[in-house]
Amino acid sequence: MNGHRNETSLPRAEHAQGARSEQRQRIGAALLVTAVVLVLEVVGGLLSGSLALLADAGHMFTDVAALLLAYSAMTLAERRPTQRYTFGLHRAEILAAFINAQLLLFISAYILYEAFARFRSPTEIHPELMFVVAVIGLAANLVAIRFLHGHQHDSLNIRAAYLEVLTDALGSVAVIVAAVVIALWGWLWADLAASVGIALFIVPRAVSILRQAGHVLLEGAPRHVDLGAVRRDLADLTGVVEIHDFHCWTLTSGMDSASVHVRVTAECDRLAVRREIERVILESVGVGHVTVQLEESSEECFGPTC
Repeated sequence: MNGHRNETSLPRAEHAQGARSEQRQRIGAALLVTAVVLVLEVVGGLLSGSLALLADAGHMFTDVAALLLAYSAMTLAERRPTQRYTFGLHRAEILAAFINAQLLLFISAYILYEAFARFRSPTEIHPELMFVVAVIGLAANLVAIRFLHGHQHDSLNIRAAYLEVLTDALGSVAVIVAAVVIALWGWLWADLAASVGIALFIVPRAVSILRQAGHVLLEGAPRHVDLGAVRRDLADLTGVVEIHDFHCWTLTSGMDSASVHVRVTAECDRLAVRREIERVILESVGVGHVTVQLEESSEECFGPTC
């Protein structure tokens, strides 16, 4: 039975490993592009006096941090399990997403604070430089989005990095609009409005990532799984008397595990019952690893497997 299960899971594992390797390469390319533009935006923001551009640079910084964390976490996740870390370091990807979400919330709070301070004491802004740097930043964001697009649904870690780059691209658009408004009409408040808009756009998305990552770190059941329905399906199997200690959790995005204790009748074919239990869990939950512990019951069994 164990040999059969290993044979069916091996191609899936090899495919997942190849996909993660490609994802890591794309994140590395996006990281390189974003880091270069970050330096440009910081210099441009300081020279132009634009808070919106500095806010966008601040968000670009979180992009770099997010991509660096994502890249490092995926590198760690590819390491083999050890005696100390028997599951490997796959959970590092979720931890990276959790930290990235907190960085987003922190930078949003700082932008709002700085916008309030500048509202009370406006500073001079050079919209021409602000516009040029924002356009370059937007171009870099679009390149990074192109690298990450199509993989954001495969991993919470990549989704966090993708959302940061996407919102930064929208922030660059806001900075460009603000620069045009200031250049044409001299409305300095447009810079503050763009800054606040960027911050408020970031917050709900950061909270969403934070909640999802926290759910995984707290070993909550996968949201797509109805454990009650799975439990009922298991209880209906021939030879099963009782289901208890049924647990299902996510190790990292796309890697779920489950364990269950099942009390069965003494007369049943234990191998057949175990295979049926594994089949139900694999089909219903879609997990990559199942641990089943059978316990004998004194009750009689009535069914074709007995």
